[in-house]
Amino acid sequence: VVSTQSTGRHMMLIRVCLLLALLGACYTGRWADVPSAADDDDVDINHSEGTPGRYNADDPVTPHAGIINVHVVPHTHDDVGWLKTVDQYYYGTHNDIYRGGVQYILDTVIDELLKDGNKTFIYVEMAFFKRWWDEQNTDMKNTVRKLVKGGQFEFVNAGWCMNDEASVHYTATIDQMSEGMVWLQKEVGVPGVDVTPNIAWQIDPFGHSSAHAALVAQMGLKGLFFARMDYQDYNKRKANKDLEYNWYVEDRNLFTGVMYRHYNEPPGYDFDQRRENAPMVRNRNSPEYNMPSRVAGFVKYMNEQSSHYRSGNIMLTMGGDFCYQNARMYFKNLDILMDAVNKDSAKNGFKMFYSTPTKYMNAVIKGADLLQNKTDDLFPYANDPHSYWTGYFTSRPGLKRYVRDCNNVLQACKQIEATIGVRKGGPTSEKLRYAMAVAQHHDAVSGTSKQHVADDYAQRLAIGQTECEGVINMGLKKLAGLTHNLQSCRMANESVCEVTRNENSSYTIIVYNPRNLPRVEYLRIPLVHPHYSLLDVASGRREHIEFVRTSKETKNINPSALPLVGVIKARLPPLGYTSYMLNLDLDTPRSPIRKSWHRSKILNSAEPLVVESKVYKIEFDIDTGAMLRITNKLAGLSGVSDKITQRYMQYTSNTGDKISNQPSGAYIFRPKTQKADDLGTPTLTDFIPGEYATEIWQSFGNWISQVTRVYYDKMYIEVEWTVGPIPPDHGREIITRYETTLSSGDTFYTDSNGREMVKRVLNKQPTYDVNVTEPVAGNYYPVNSRATIRDEKRKMQLTVLNDRSQGAASLASGQMEFMVHRRCLKDDRRGVAEPLNETANGRGLIVRGKHWLFYSDLQSYHLHRDIGLDLFYSPVVAVTSGNEPETPSRSFYSTKAAPNPYLNLLTYQPFNDTATLIRLENTLHVSEGGTNISVDLANLIADKKLKAFQELGLAGDRPVKDTVEDLKQHLELDQGTTITLKPLQIRTFVVTFG
Repeated sequence: VVSTQSTGRHMMLIRVCLLLALLGACYTGRWADVPSAADDDDVDINHSEGTPGRYNADDPVTPHAGIINVHVVPHTHDDVGWLKTVDQYYYGTHNDIYRGGVQYILDTVIDELLKDGNKTFIYVEMAFFKRWWDEQNTDMKNTVRKLVKGGQFEFVNAGWCMNDEASVHYTATIDQMSEGMVWLQKEVGVPGVDVTPNIAWQIDPFGHSSAHAALVAQMGLKGLFFARMDYQDYNKRKANKDLEYNWYVEDRNLFTGVMYRHYNEPPGYDFDQRRENAPMVRNRNSPEYNMPSRVAGFVKYMNEQSSHYRSGNIMLTMGGDFCYQNARMYFKNLDILMDAVNKDSAKNGFKMFYSTPTKYMNAVIKGADLLQNKTDDLFPYANDPHSYWTGYFTSRPGLKRYVRDCNNVLQACKQIEATIGVRKGGPTSEKLRYAMAVAQHHDAVSGTSKQHVADDYAQRLAIGQTECEGVINMGLKKLAGLTHNLQSCRMANESVCEVTRNENSSYTIIVYNPRNLPRVEYLRIPLVHPHYSLLDVASGRREHIEFVRTSKETKNINPSALPLVGVIKARLPPLGYTSYMLNLDLDTPRSPIRKSWHRSKILNSAEPLVVESKVYKIEFDIDTGAMLRITNKLAGLSGVSDKITQRYMQYTSNTGDKISNQPSGAYIFRPKTQKADDLGTPTLTDFIPGEYATEIWQSFGNWISQVTRVYYDKMYIEVEWTVGPIPPDHGREIITRYETTLSSGDTFYTDSNGREMVKRVLNKQPTYDVNVTEPVAGNYYPVNSRATIRDEKRKMQLTVLNDRSQGAASLASGQMEFMVHRRCLKDDRRGVAEPLNETANGRGLIVRGKHWLFYSDLQSYHLHRDIGLDLFYSPVVAVTSGNEPETPSRSFYSTKAAPNPYLNLLTYQPFNDTATLIRLENTLHVSEGGTNISVDLANLIADKKLKAFQELGLAGDRPVKDTVEDLKQHLELDQGTTITLKPLQIRTFVVTFG
């Protein structure tokens, strides 16, 4: 239908054209400069599906004189959940939220690759690819293998997801990468078809860790590409042509490339069907003809990009989020553009061809000048002066903790499967393995998804956790010889345990230790009453049990909380279990409940409250319960002390101001002012001494409380905090700040994903001059397991170990602050389109967590590794009513294996039906006094005879020879079945037992 108005204009145009045609000055189409036929030989209105002007990327890529090689890399970035859930993204449902369906991408891309042998495509996320693969018939699977063999379809990264690098623990990174890479080898790879990935493709995470770079290098990946780098670092590297460098991490060199313009195609050249970019129109007789301007704009962009790289090669990433759902449309336009450029390459200086990141990396290494080396990481990340992506270090603290809890359950679950085998038809670790792998995605554990997606992540974890608890409980029942089923107390931190709710029953408690080291841990079992005696079943000894009443704060969290907690001192064998019995005896006098000192007794004292353990003497304020001074009593340190205090404070979330309209949100931390507000003076509510521990209870008002526990025989002081619901009147970011008299200057240290410690200096970066325009947010760093301040002159230190990822900073000498919770009421405009406003049970989210404080001299600093492993590998507790176990205690770790607190059995799980996957780790860094550790694989697992073993790369998907530069040097310290681990080294073996 054409309006009369437009028809009139059209007729007027025709009359004008007829008149001007007499003068030879009329054309149909847009009023723009159009080349003459002589200048337009590349325009073919009858464009064929052939590939004129195409360039073979397998040819030598040394640039011809004056010609830049343009490696075109078609790709799709498929978030494993973000705006939609994993299933919604795969199937393409809920297009009202986002139009994206992964299944259609793979369907149409494969079809287009089959039509043209020059086309290439890369794929990353095995969580999606496995779903698609499982739906294909044998012919299609073989077709994909053919494309892989021909170099057209390349797997990069190949983890289950593209994991975050700030909020993940290294064990979970290894597991999720291994899950994808091993699946790929087992299910897709066949003889003659190499599906092994060579490239780490971390294009969307919001900052990059040195630990992650080291891990992928140990997996055998040769290069790493990413897109997000602090804008000041990026601008310097861009100006100096240093966007490609060697990242030297843990004695490995990893080629690293920073993408020129994020990971998308050049602006205006997105040919996805969801976009509004103009297609390429070659027909010069069409009024929509646009080739000259489109080609000129593209060449201009390539000129700009190539001016910032050295090698004579550039990589153009053609694609983006969920692109190629209509691959025909995308590739057709891309073909036209590439053909036009290539036909005039002598003039424009570019030769375009389909390529892959592997081919590009090889070309750069061959053609570039000597690349610079880098050793530090890339935190924090800011994309402009007032947008520091440091809020997500803490966002969704409940989910972050749940991911850590599930990781603990998963390790125990896999160990039980390796011990007794995978039960056919019974529960397995698979669901939790997959759920945990998905949870490492850079919009999952990071806390940056929509709320319904975060709920989906948690639900997947809960389903997997239930399965794994079935594995553990059934396995321990069998091993211990019980007749009743065991149950888990998943909500013990809220004093809830359904199995112990029966007040007329005795209970058997089985405690499993996932560490390969004997240990003593204190367990807290929710109970109805104190009419119990405790029996150590293995030794036959009656043991002391302490009863502590449940706090009103806990009852506020969960009204179903049981009234008491029984504290048990459990002595655990390495990689094994032990048993305790709570014997009901209503006729005997009840066991004493630990009583608090009467406040009048406390307040009548003019002196501070003093609590002593074997290790520490700590003074507390009699009014507030706040720590005042800490003294280390160990030999050589007697009398060495520091003042210490702890406060809860808040930053008010910025909603935009005159300086910048950037608000604080799920990703961005931007406080309204650079000074935190004190949340008030606490009140000492209880002081409860005991044989195992003394507890100091504090209240900081209506929504913050804390219990400080000083265990008599532990190297740490436990601070258990409860924060929430945060009032909804405005955005708040809640911190706890530890202030000491340690002279740490402007320096503190944070862990890199739980591995090596990284030096952080206030307002400084190691490799470039930084102007920190957000003094608080710009000095926040991710802390996954611990952070440290040191007094180098006095040789003393304080380490705070945490139970989940948090953001932390040291903004003044002698202090550290940790962000424990946040509630932001405005979206920060980074795509999620929701404020970070978590609620539960009709109110703001309540979060409970722990910090362990370790205060010592620097000579003893290495002990933080052993303490950290105890916090990370929590004992797994299962309870049943009734009978005594036939086999009350057992260790699956060989007695011939000498205990070493720094030798960690990182992985012990089934590899296939006949083999077991074992990873061994030396957890101590050489700077902390780490030395070589030797381990005899034949004397590692009790009651199992080693038949054969083979060393693999870290992911377990390839022989170790393909992951090291010098195999002879790698094996030089090994002798027979005895292997040697260098400081901080992880080695992976697949073993078979006779």
